[in-house]
Amino acid sequence: MRNKEKDEVALVNIDRNPLILLLSIGVSTLLVYLSYTNILDVNPWGFIIMVPATILSFQTIWMLLTPFAMVFEDKLEIKRSLFRNKMLFFVDIKKVGSIKNNNLFITYNDDELAKIPLFGIKTSQLETLRTELEKHVNLVLSKRE
Repeated sequence: MRNKEKDEVALVNIDRNPLILLLSIGVSTLLVYLSYTNILDVNPWGFIIMVPATILSFQTIWMLLTPFAMVFEDKLEIKRSLFRNKMLFFVDIKKVGSIKNNNLFITYNDDELAKIPLFGIKTSQLETLRTELEKHVNLVLSKRE
């Protein structure tokens, strides 16, 4: 028999910035419109514009359907874009630093400092992300001792 993978439910969802979503919707709509009008005029530029328009349209739909970050029991998933996802496990993190210029600074167990860009996150949820991350890291550290 095959082992079933357990479904993980996110404890906290961190939303995206609505201005970034609106900008992405506007640019993808503009590119789709330009490619459509050029294809109707039998202009080869329509097919050239169609490639980035299609990619950006899928990216926009993906951004609308997924949150920016999700906190699970043992990890944090940051989904910046369709092609750039990052997964941080709480076991690997030693200390959560501060947020400066939309960057979160964390220290790993081997004393390596990492900067995680948070561009695209709702500004009201920056501190929520930091406190949730800090809370789960502290839980893991207390279990280790």
